[in-house]
Amino acid sequence: MTTQSTLINRRKALQLAAAAAAAPLMPSASWAGDSLLRAGITGFSVINTLDPAKASLLSEYYVLWAAFNALLKFDANMQIVPDLAESFRVVDTTTLEFKLRPGVKFQDGSELAADDVKFSLERLTDEALASPSRAKVAAIADIRILDPGTLQIMTRAPFAPLLTYLTNTRTGTQIVPYKTVKAMGSEAFGKQPVGTGAYAIKQWKSNESVELAAFPGYFLPGQNRIERVLMPLIPEESSGTTALLGGQIDLTSTAPFADVPSLRQKPALHVYTTSGLNTRYIALNNRKPPFDDVHFRRALSMAVDRNVLIQAVVFGEGVVSPGLLPPALHPRSDLPVPDLMKFNPERARGELAKSRYKAGTEATILIWGSNWWRRIGELFVAQTNQVLGTSLSLQVGDPNAVFARLRAGDFQAAVWGWLGLVDPDEYLGEMLGKGGFRNHQGYENPRFEELLAQGRAELDPERRWQIYRLAEQVMLEDMPLIPCFCSNVHNLATSRLSGFEQLPYSNYGDQFASLHIS
Repeated sequence: MTTQSTLINRRKALQLAAAAAAAPLMPSASWAGDSLLRAGITGFSVINTLDPAKASLLSEYYVLWAAFNALLKFDANMQIVPDLAESFRVVDTTTLEFKLRPGVKFQDGSELAADDVKFSLERLTDEALASPSRAKVAAIADIRILDPGTLQIMTRAPFAPLLTYLTNTRTGTQIVPYKTVKAMGSEAFGKQPVGTGAYAIKQWKSNESVELAAFPGYFLPGQNRIERVLMPLIPEESSGTTALLGGQIDLTSTAPFADVPSLRQKPALHVYTTSGLNTRYIALNNRKPPFDDVHFRRALSMAVDRNVLIQAVVFGEGVVSPGLLPPALHPRSDLPVPDLMKFNPERARGELAKSRYKAGTEATILIWGSNWWRRIGELFVAQTNQVLGTSLSLQVGDPNAVFARLRAGDFQAAVWGWLGLVDPDEYLGEMLGKGGFRNHQGYENPRFEELLAQGRAELDPERRWQIYRLAEQVMLEDMPLIPCFCSNVHNLATSRLSGFEQLPYSNYGDQFASLHIS
């Protein structure tokens, strides 16, 4: 059913995109080729800041990735490679050394130097700034400048995740100009920031759009052929699809799961799809009945057909993960789904028989909204009640209220998820480690904690992965939460656009420099 709100949002999206198409072009500088890219920020209605140290929303990072760089980045194969760094090396288990690219300019004309890097990272630790990325740099003990183009970052103990936290992803570690931030102040900088990226932020209209202009001093030659980028905020994904089909925008940041199969049949569109860096799960409060019983938790896991969830919830646009970690983090693609995550009604009932709780057990599952998250809860309850004879029920709340209850431990179970992060510790450690910010389950296991510590200290990628895989297997035996599936990420584009290279963490703005519209 189309509501009045839906019509208003679609009308606003079309008006914004049409205005972008009609707007006068900037005077041409030294660029050749295209003049305007209309890249909708779809599924989002707000941007609060454009300061990378303060950013928390994915909609903010969609813009920031175009305007900033970090020391490192991920390549098309999700391998860490230099970005603002020309090279880097491991000096010892607690020291990383970076040599900066020479001659890199900020968009205000100042030249990048090691003191900008030191300032950018130390700024995140300032309690007064209240950066949501502060924990990512908490392991840093010191930053030593060897010369204007060389610096060393030292941690208190070996800390392997630091390399991922220094990439141009959702990290907050993008590099800002020291003198400019000091002169402007953080509040003003967040409204008109300055980076080293391919595009400078020209105008930001709150809750409406962001306009970018190509930076002629960008350090990678032959890039940013498109002179201007207009990024309208389009709250509904379906409205973004409508605008794209109508020719009012050229690219979307997301797409509705339900529409993807039919959109693939349209020759005027290109649907980009990859397995995303996300995990969708049922959070279980291990401190409260009936989820304080491992056999009950295991029974629930085997009573759920995850393939049914994928088909009914995201219309086939997802996969069953071989654990909690999303497949995009796995170095291998052939890992089997563990038996405890396979649909097995007979074994589920056998596990329930070992539990203190039997058929008829009541419990409440928190859900939020009327979207596909709610559909996960509906199907989870229906399946487990049918297979086990339990009496699980749903309780609806808005996202903020549900999250507050999870943080307070005031829940039995809830449909939840975690997305867009690029290191296994951000999943296992953050969601299940003792003291983890998102360990709402209250999970504790000494062996699991021992493996997390080993994984954080191991600098060899292959050995590190083996440690986290073992930690995941230990966790799954306890089943403190129920992993459900990993959903795909999508971008829609006009078939006239080329050069887009989609990565699992929903990269968007960092693609603009390599795009071309025919």
